[in-house]
Amino acid sequence: MIDPAALADDLAQAALTVPGVARLHGGALGEVGTYLPGRRVAGVRLAGDLAGGADGGLVELHVVVTAQAPVRTTAQAVHAAAAGVLAAHAVTAAVRVHVDDLAA
Repeated sequence: MIDPAALADDLAQAALTVPGVARLHGGALGEVGTYLPGRRVAGVRLAGDLAGGADGGLVELHVVVTAQAPVRTTAQAVHAAAAGVLAAHAVTAAVRVHVDDLAA
């Protein structure tokens, strides 16, 4: 069974450890996040059937990248880190990385 809280936390931590990622981004109105009992993980959205069902799962990571970091390379590294987390949790899902802003 998939623990969405552990998965969201691990995905957030993995994204934040990628060089060039300044922080996660919760969206202009705070709409991007995983809502859990008593809290939310901003910048991480889990959708669909993460257990590998017919509709498939989707993980979205919204990040802010430092101005010095190459955007495409950083996004690819976030994608790879997320794929590693999904494999560790035995989750089947597509991963989309959104670079929402650049940090000065």
